[in-house]
Amino acid sequence: MAFYSSGQVQSLYIDPKSFIDGRRAVFELDGHHLAYLPNMRLLNIGIFGQATATARYNDLVGANAIIEAIHLYDGKTLLSEVRKYGQYRGFLLQNVKNSSAQSISAMKNLNKLGFCQSHNLAGAERGKLAYGLNTVALNPDTTRDGAFGGIIDLREVLPLLNNMSHLPSDMFKNLRLEVIFNTNVARGIMNNNTHTIAGMKFPLLAVDVIDDESVVRKMNAGMSRGVQWLEIEHTQVSFPVGDATNNGQNVKQSINTKIDAYKNKSVERLLQIKELVDATPYIDTNVVQGFGAFSSPALQNERIQYRLNGRNIIPDIGVQGSAEQMSYVVDTFGDGFAFPGSNATDIDSGVVVSDSLGTDGTKYAGQLSYNAVYLGERVRDLQIEHERTQMEDTTAFRPSTAALNVHYFAEVRKAIVPQKSGEYLVSYL
Repeated sequence: MAFYSSGQVQSLYIDPKSFIDGRRAVFELDGHHLAYLPNMRLLNIGIFGQATATARYNDLVGANAIIEAIHLYDGKTLLSEVRKYGQYRGFLLQNVKNSSAQSISAMKNLNKLGFCQSHNLAGAERGKLAYGLNTVALNPDTTRDGAFGGIIDLREVLPLLNNMSHLPSDMFKNLRLEVIFNTNVARGIMNNNTHTIAGMKFPLLAVDVIDDESVVRKMNAGMSRGVQWLEIEHTQVSFPVGDATNNGQNVKQSINTKIDAYKNKSVERLLQIKELVDATPYIDTNVVQGFGAFSSPALQNERIQYRLNGRNIIPDIGVQGSAEQMSYVVDTFGDGFAFPGSNATDIDSGVVVSDSLGTDGTKYAGQLSYNAVYLGERVRDLQIEHERTQMEDTTAFRPSTAALNVHYFAEVRKAIVPQKSGEYLVSYL
């Protein structure tokens, strides 16, 4: 049953109430007897300062690279949030079909995902899978008004919004959205850490709102039973540094970690993303290698086993090898954009992969190595055994022996329950 027509919807473009360039933007949604629709969008996400033709945003996350976290509050009550935004957003952007990555995502996020068969590249690069052929206008430009900005549909990163018909201002009386930024070029937000970042574009929040009290009252009645959703909750553990000398060659290194962050919570899907503790190796001679710090590097002979409430989730020794890893990720999260060698070690992906400039694509090998599993029950005890094989390696980028931050993102069941007093409770289910 439709409560409203398109003619009753107004689109607002809201300036931040508070904006600190490169650090923070706060948007406030106030008013009385209003219904804010959940299709909120962040606009003008980007920076300016570099004018060279080769300057571009990070190839994986694009303009999203300048965001560290997003929080949705009602007064002091946290409704929904996403932490370690860059890593999580990187997974989401590759978790689509290739056609969507190339034709839709690249345009909205200003990244270079999406491969197609090349025919116009010269020499040995001809006929390879080439990425970024559709890339246009990625140059951040020297002026704030001249630079292009990305568009972020907040429903993609704040799952609460996907499960609400609207956000009534009579219930959420002090709605505000906080976006935390970090525009330090050393983070690899651009393809070269010598590029100049003079500042940010002014971000905007686009919201659709209904300002008809009788219509809003009917919509609010439909929320009397509350709303349930799967919140994305983050935690991380450390994988200690290994031995990259001859003494460590082919020696297995494993950790068995007890994850208490999800204890007594109902968890659906669980995602693992890996990150080097020392970000220096992501950049070589000022050039960001592949997807940089927003990637998830592959490990030699990686194996993972999940023990939930006293039993192993995966048969036998667990998930081992890049093929099994990818199959579990696809089974758990659906289609993903990938290319030969994207989640494997010791693969010369440059044989079949190129970029839009005809440059060897080897630097993109082993950059999209994720682990995922479906749990589907309340967690009383969760232990994860994670293993890699050490390799003698003198190069700077050696994830099979480097110290790692291992990030976990879990879908946790939560609910907003309206009270007779007009207030509400946010609770775990």
